Amino acid sequence: MRDGKKLICTVRFVDSKYGDCGTEGYDAVFTARILAVNDVLSSSMNDTKASDATASRDLRLTVRTEDVFKGHPPGEMQLTAEQGECFPEIRAGDDWLFFGNRNVKTSEFEISYYSSNPSGPVEQRREYVERLRRLAREDGLSYLAGEVDFPSFDFSKGYLSNPRPNHRLLIETNNGNQSYSITTNTEGRFELGPVVPGSFQIDANTDPQFRDIWNEPDSTVSRANGCSLVRIELEVNSEISGRVILPEGYQYKKSEIGNFFPLFYIEVHTLDGKQAHGPFGTSIGDGLRFAVRGLAPGSYIVQLVNYQGEAWLKMPVFATGVTDRSAALRIDLDWAEQRTGLEIRVPPEALKRTH
Repeated sequence: MRDGKKLICTVRFVDSKYGDCGTEGYDAVFTARILAVNDVLSSSMNDTKASDATASRDLRLTVRTEDVFKGHPPGEMQLTAEQGECFPEIRAGDDWLFFGNRNVKTSEFEISYYSSNPSGPVEQRREYVERLRRLAREDGLSYLAGEVDFPSFDFSKGYLSNPRPNHRLLIETNNGNQSYSITTNTEGRFELGPVVPGSFQIDANTDPQFRDIWNEPDSTVSRANGCSLVRIELEVNSEISGRVILPEGYQYKKSEIGNFFPLFYIEVHTLDGKQAHGPFGTSIGDGLRFAVRGLAPGSYIVQLVNYQGEAWLKMPVFATGVTDRSAALRIDLDWAEQRTGLEIRVPPEALKRTH
């Protein structure tokens, strides 16, 4: 929402938790005073059909360059901000930190909200600016910087990224000569440096209430006069897990499409019927075992679902907490609680339906 107007903003998410601290992927990085802001014909890939929202505008900015950290931008120039309305509000007279790329057709600099560009007001990018100024000294040292968060899902808002403040990280050089302990700030961010460049192991499993889900502990490489940016994702250290038990005389066979128990899934729903773990639940793995992790505190319905045909078979589980409405096992989960060892029995008629 911007000035009471609903905008459509399109962004591409890059499937990577690693990156530089704002210079390697851009042709020019610099601060500049914004002299003028004008609308241009939109080139964004928004679709406004069947929506009360409007496509975000592209903006044409006239800027005067101040500090230059990379590249050779002219002292005064114009650049295009694709989906410029989606960036923080751009006003004449403001100082901005720009991460610009040259347009291959026009050779002019541009920033694009679609490409997850981190440009923004200097006032909101202080830590970027200060880090870039330190790196500009070229003293041969380097920095590790990043953020720690735990994604969650809200049915009214979609996926949310929640910064994890005051989370301790253990960082050690690969050769074991140096080790560090560092804590994230109130926005879930951290910075280590200046340090001697090299390879580092980062361990975020320091709080029993959370689990590090980014290939822990992984190796991060920092280079001289450079900065390595790391994003660490946590999940609530909760779990509902167990195994499926087949009727006597039946044997399961691994599926050729990757799901070890074809046509069956374990679904976990909140009591209002909304699915709590992905659009298809969780598949049943080798040994007929299943696990759903990272659940927030609450009450859940756990059930076996047969996806063959239009009618779903909802497997009844006879246990304390079962209701007629759910015909499944009800689990009340506290914060970071682990409920393991559940057993869900498959009725013979369900297997007959799968041929």
